[in-house]
Amino acid sequence: MNKLRVLVVDDNQPAAETLAIFFELEGFETETAADGEEAVEKVESGAFDLIIMDIGMPRLDGCEASKRIRALGLEKEPVLVALSGWSTEKDLERTREAGMVAHLVKPVEPDHLRSLLEDLGMRNGGGGD
Repeated sequence: MNKLRVLVVDDNQPAAETLAIFFELEGFETETAADGEEAVEKVESGAFDLIIMDIGMPRLDGCEASKRIRALGLEKEPVLVALSGWSTEKDLERTREAGMVAHLVKPVEPDHLRSLLEDLGMRNGGGGD
């Protein structure tokens, strides 16, 4: 079985790399992007199963990047998950409107990520088919 691919998008590179390592240890193939524009470019050039998207980033924020990714009309759309230090009702509404299925608040505990992967049918880098 092919490994599922995860794109971790965060302008805080050490945070992105830490999350990428978590997903690699869980059996996923990972890449990182430093902002929303880079994320859209990477999605245009390769398929991802899951995108963990920081919201507050320069150049193109996570909500706008998610909308652009949804607008690509990909045959297999990635699951989009928000990652943010913000969690007001307005923030949650913005991420839902951008097509994100969950909103994680930093710092994210590994067990919380594992639970989310379980809910998404993506445990251990395998598909939920």
